[in-house]
Amino acid sequence: MPPSPFAFLIPCLLPFRRNVCLQCIRFSQQQQQRRRIGNTAQKILNIEKPNPESYTPKPLSRPIGVPYPPKPGEHSGIDSRTWREKRDDMFNYDKHLIRREQLTKEAAKPYFQDWSRTNYHRGKTFIAPSRIFRAEKSLYFPNMVGVTLASPKTLSDTTPVLRDRISVVGVYSGHWAELQTHDFVKEQSHPELADLIAQDERQGGPLQRLELNVEDNWMKALIVRTFMRGIKKERREQDWGRYFLVSRGVTDEMREAMAIVNSKAGYVYLVDWLCRIRWAASANAQAGEKEALVMGAKKLLEAWKSEKEASTKGMVGGGRKAVATSSDWR
Repeated sequence: MPPSPFAFLIPCLLPFRRNVCLQCIRFSQQQQQRRRIGNTAQKILNIEKPNPESYTPKPLSRPIGVPYPPKPGEHSGIDSRTWREKRDDMFNYDKHLIRREQLTKEAAKPYFQDWSRTNYHRGKTFIAPSRIFRAEKSLYFPNMVGVTLASPKTLSDTTPVLRDRISVVGVYSGHWAELQTHDFVKEQSHPELADLIAQDERQGGPLQRLELNVEDNWMKALIVRTFMRGIKKERREQDWGRYFLVSRGVTDEMREAMAIVNSKAGYVYLVDWLCRIRWAASANAQAGEKEALVMGAKKLLEAWKSEKEASTKGMVGGGRKAVATSSDWR
């Protein structure tokens, strides 16, 4: 058999053949990885999908929150790394593995999972405790950064607003979740709490109400900012600085720490003057939850007043002791 006239091209085509084979191997590996992600998503769906006949919200039996005190500037969503740090992170394999795990969890989570969970008990994931958490066991409310109705063009932190105050914080995303938080704090649905806040406000007390509208979708956040003038009209001027629109910086770890299992439901927190979460509720109010919120707010007011009185007496006693010591020295 005579040799092929193109035989001289075979050595030149060998590297291309090897590259094509490597690309085929990589493509098959990617396909296997996608199948594994799909199988993981299916397992998560089967595990986390509640049974409407057996699923019932359980009472919150442990403190929730982050284990460290919040600081202004945290969780702003702004990347403050230098170019050198970004370059080092780019070639850090361990950080790539962590990021890959995060992306796998995001890919495995169905888009309509939170909406489907609202079919069961209107999105309620736990029942509020009948008493507030003990101070020494309580965890902290994380710092969040967003714009307020008072300053819609500059970013503000929630920690300075919460510090040295007793706050009833409503966290929601969307109008339906906002109505659920109103079930706990609005005057029409809960006049006893509204009267307590108004009475304490007239006396110059620390009790206040805070709203956090968390919108991860930039387009939804833009729509909310467009209608901020209408939101202003629905609220008093002194409450403009207590309404936050948070569009970034809220991570999945923060949501898990705050027991925000369903992002489409509303959550209410009772936070003390050290930014510790002392009580929490989810979705619409059930029997006894509104009374527990008022009782917890009254207990925190009593504790705040007693602590202020003790600190004032300590300052006066310390000053007298210092004067006596000075006179003895003379």
